[in-house]
Amino acid sequence: MHFEIRYPTPALQPYITRYVFVRAEGSTDTMAPPDDDPRFVNGKHVQQLLPNYGSLVFMRNAKADFNGTFSDGLTILGPYRKPVALTTLSGWFEGMLLDFEPGGLHALLGIDLQQIGDQILTAAEYGDEGLKQCDQIFKSATDAEMIANLIDAFFAGHLPRRENVSYSRLQKAIEACDALKGDISTSRMAEEACLSERQFLRIFRQYVGIPPKQFIRLRRFHRTLQHMQKEAAAGHPIDLIHIALCHGYYDLSHMALEFQQMGCFTPSHFRMLGIPLTDDFSIFFA
Repeated sequence: MHFEIRYPTPALQPYITRYVFVRAEGSTDTMAPPDDDPRFVNGKHVQQLLPNYGSLVFMRNAKADFNGTFSDGLTILGPYRKPVALTTLSGWFEGMLLDFEPGGLHALLGIDLQQIGDQILTAAEYGDEGLKQCDQIFKSATDAEMIANLIDAFFAGHLPRRENVSYSRLQKAIEACDALKGDISTSRMAEEACLSERQFLRIFRQYVGIPPKQFIRLRRFHRTLQHMQKEAAAGHPIDLIHIALCHGYYDLSHMALEFQQMGCFTPSHFRMLGIPLTDDFSIFFA
């Protein structure tokens, strides 16, 4: 399986994290791993999809099981989607994941993530003309660099013409959350955003799709995964106790409990499996 990561232009980076391209070749039988691998279920490719900040996924020549199937097109994943089973149609598939910063999908396309919840919607089902145009970009190009450039141009045309005050305030609250390693209350985040707690909750759920308390845990969890990835990429041993304390966990047991609740595995198991390519555990198996 081949991965390629590309990053958006600087103007888009406050909204979009990265573009992840993947291509796999081989028959479904040769791609199917042992059943005892927790990243697979019933011989199908499975990767945990943790609660996310809204994602767009495009697949060509593949079927993904989301309590139903879709193939050959662009799909919006709501922030509560988790297990995804992926099978090929004729021995190969290619796809792309668009990772958004918290609130980025709403700021660019006006998609209310709270309304999507745990749904999986195609561009046609959602009925948004912008998403339909985005879908056509994928279907008309196959080269990763060309697609990335076209997507950059597409989203550049959807940048807010003036400062999005709500999004800017949301980012200040998230920066405070990161600085305090998740040791922050909803009321403190509202203060950082210069909003009443009631206003903040409404805007946060609209832009991010999940309540602030869940976001705080998720954000810390993602930061922990990123730290583990960075250590592994540098060839350093992964000191789980040190990492737990760096990210505001009380101890290793506290971090292990969070890992099991959010990712269905322990930190030690995650380290043994190997470091995945994307910090939000996309449907693409690394």
